[in-house]
Amino acid sequence: MTSPGIHGDKRRRESTYGIQNKEKRKICLRYGLREKNLYNLFIKAKKEKENTGNTLIKMCESRLDNLVFRSGLVNTRGFARLWVSQGHFLVNGKKVKSPSYQVEIGQNISFRKKEKMTENQFVKSNLEQNAKIPPYLTFDKKNLIINYLRYPSPEEYSKDIDTSLAVEWYNRRI
Repeated sequence: MTSPGIHGDKRRRESTYGIQNKEKRKICLRYGLREKNLYNLFIKAKKEKENTGNTLIKMCESRLDNLVFRSGLVNTRGFARLWVSQGHFLVNGKKVKSPSYQVEIGQNISFRKKEKMTENQFVKSNLEQNAKIPPYLTFDKKNLIINYLRYPSPEEYSKDIDTSLAVEWYNRRI
């Protein structure tokens, strides 16, 4: 099979805009963010003194829905987002319904109704799977408590995203 037309097999070189946009979209897709959410995180990350790209990913990793997903309680970020927005989690004893809540170092995340959730078949099956928990989290399976120990280092989060390209994309538009 050949591509339609005389010149169908030729490919164009991707522009710098296209490459930068692709990296930005990778971040959005990986963390389940919309464009506006990522833009707002970028504005906050730019105000920090550290590397903007690393700070941006650090903020994405510190979201409540992401930490629930990373703990292995749920299979997908979408499901973690749903449970957080339904109010199933407490952060340091306070009910939080915002998936974008930025968890600080040392804060504990627990179920609001622990007794009810320990009987939940979905939670039981996920706890039995022994998901790999990142080194910046601890998860007490008996009490269902997630503890956020420290921010992840750049080596610990995904290496297939080039944050500098996403930062360049936003810097052009501000």
